[in-house]
Amino acid sequence: MIDKPLGRLNQIAYMVPNINEAIDWWTEVMGVGPFFIFPAFDMVRGDYRGKDHLPQFGAAIAFSGDLMVELIEPRGPSIFQEFLNAGRKGVHHLCAFSDSMEDAEAWIAERGGKRLQGAEFADGSQVAYFAMDDDETILLEVGALKPEVQGLFDMIQQAGANWDGKTKIFDPMAG
Repeated sequence: MIDKPLGRLNQIAYMVPNINEAIDWWTEVMGVGPFFIFPAFDMVRGDYRGKDHLPQFGAAIAFSGDLMVELIEPRGPSIFQEFLNAGRKGVHHLCAFSDSMEDAEAWIAERGGKRLQGAEFADGSQVAYFAMDDDETILLEVGALKPEVQGLFDMIQQAGANWDGKTKIFDPMAG
C-alpha cells in the first residue's frame, strides 16, 4: 500500500454558468474576495473520459482564510459541462495538492478512484479529476503544481487576507 501522497484538502470548486455573476455573488453575499481570473490556460495535453481532449473553461479563485474557493465556467465538453447539463449547480469537487501525479493516481486507484479528466500545462504542472465513488458524486482534483503556480496562489491568498471588502478582482500585475 502506498503512503498518502496528497496534502490536505485545500479547495472547494463550484460550477457556475457565468463567472462574472458568480464573482459578484461571492464578493457581495459570501464576503469572499478578491478573485483572480485566470487568463487562457496553456494546456499542452489533456484528457476527458479516456480520450485526448483539451477541456475549455474559465476559472477564478479567491481565498477565505486557508480555503481556496474556485469558480469554474464550462465552455465545452468536460466533466464541468456535464455537471451543468445535468441541471446541477454548486459544489463540484474538492482539491488536494501532490508532489507526484503518478503517486497520487496510484494511491487513488488503490481506493477505487477513477480518472475522469486531466491536463498538463506548458510549465509542467498537472491537474486531474477523479471520481471517488461509483456514481461520480464525490470528485477529487489533484494538482501537481510548479513552484511559480504555488507562488501565485500565495499572492492571491495574501490579497484575500488584506481584502478591503469591495474590490472584486485581484490583478497581481496592477501597481
